[in-house]
Amino acid sequence: MVNEMYKILSRRKFNLMLSGSMLSFCLSLKSAHSEETFKLMDMDPLKLSVKKLEVKDLYSIPFEDPFVEHRMRRSPSDALIGWAHTILRPEGSDGVAIFSILEASAVLSSIGSDFKFLDLFKNKQISKITIKLKGKLEIIKNNNNQSGYLDIVAKSSKTAPESASISQLERIWDNNLNTAIGKFDSEFRNQIKSLSQFLILS
Repeated sequence: MVNEMYKILSRRKFNLMLSGSMLSFCLSLKSAHSEETFKLMDMDPLKLSVKKLEVKDLYSIPFEDPFVEHRMRRSPSDALIGWAHTILRPEGSDGVAIFSILEASAVLSSIGSDFKFLDLFKNKQISKITIKLKGKLEIIKNNNNQSGYLDIVAKSSKTAPESASISQLERIWDNNLNTAIGKFDSEFRNQIKSLSQFLILS
């Protein structure tokens, strides 16, 4: 009788552990998708008092591990170029603004750990993609000998579960890139305040 009760309790404990792990997994998925999404087209443009905007991509994709920019549906460089042409608007009569992409890397790393029994009830986070964006804005106005520059750095990392399919991985990578662009945009808007003499406020 005691053995039968022990077996029943053990079975119930196993089922509770399994149910708890599934609930935890569902909540983690919900939190990952509930983050505020950065929407580039909803952002106000920044009007610069220069006649011309130049965008230079100075970052060379390594095409070797652990870099994965070439495997992404949209590379960080392309995303940053798109951001620059969308947000930075030259509306002055003279001068030039040069936006240079110094780094737009995407690095994939493994999260290694020894396998434990409880891992059977977890959707282990097995890989992490880290995107780093580094850009420089230089403003030169020859007519009045004014100049200024900004250095902007932003980074974002996200993990992917072991059970993720290829399409799920692509969505995670895309989401991480969007988050990195959002952080870059926020940092840029914060720093451009120090060069307010080059902004056209309307």
